[in-house]
Amino acid sequence: VTEKGRPYFAMELVKGMPISDYCDEKSLSTRERLELFSQTCRAIQHAHQKGIIHRDLKPSNVLVTLRDSKPIVKVIDFGLAKAVYEQMHLTDRTLCTQYGQIVGTLEYMSPEQAELNSLDIDSRTDVYSLGVILYELLTGSTPIQVDREKNEAFDRILARIRSEEAVRPSKRLSESRDALNVISVQRKTSPSRLARLLRNELDWMVVKALEKDRTRRYDGPAAFVDDVQRFLKNERSE
Repeated sequence: VTEKGRPYFAMELVKGMPISDYCDEKSLSTRERLELFSQTCRAIQHAHQKGIIHRDLKPSNVLVTLRDSKPIVKVIDFGLAKAVYEQMHLTDRTLCTQYGQIVGTLEYMSPEQAELNSLDIDSRTDVYSLGVILYELLTGSTPIQVDREKNEAFDRILARIRSEEAVRPSKRLSESRDALNVISVQRKTSPSRLARLLRNELDWMVVKALEKDRTRRYDGPAAFVDDVQRFLKNERSE
């Protein structure tokens, strides 16, 4: 705490790249992307076990750095993080989110965060944002795309986040048209093979994470990563 009573915390300096940029620059395969995503889920699960919800998960807050020449994920920027339990206070001056305050990044924001009374936030908010990150790693775009150049009204964007259902990743790929070739090359495969890979299990996992009704999402990152690992082991999800 500073002399004036302002709480703060310090984190390690991470020299890395946003996970989406790293995957594209290194032309990582879908399997390699899923392995890095699994690391991300485990990191967020660790935070949840400590009673902390991130609330602003996005690629620029998930950095990939190298350790012994191996890519390692580091989750940064807990500036909007929320303690799960009221009794968890960093100091006697713990800051609280005010009623009617919207926090987060629009493209990665959960429907409940887009509510003006978004005080009732739990770990499934981070699950939703993880789903958006995986969607982007697989398809090269986010489920809900905000065209900032058109200056779309803020309240309309929030309404879209709350109600607009995400297009399945495989369908988004089929709609990518000219960009599909580039997206496929960045994942070391062909357009047809990439589309086949995303159908069924991966489609289902992403859609489950992006459910508008949070009771239908994964309970937490651990359940999400379990399904991802089953997919990587060629095990079919239930």
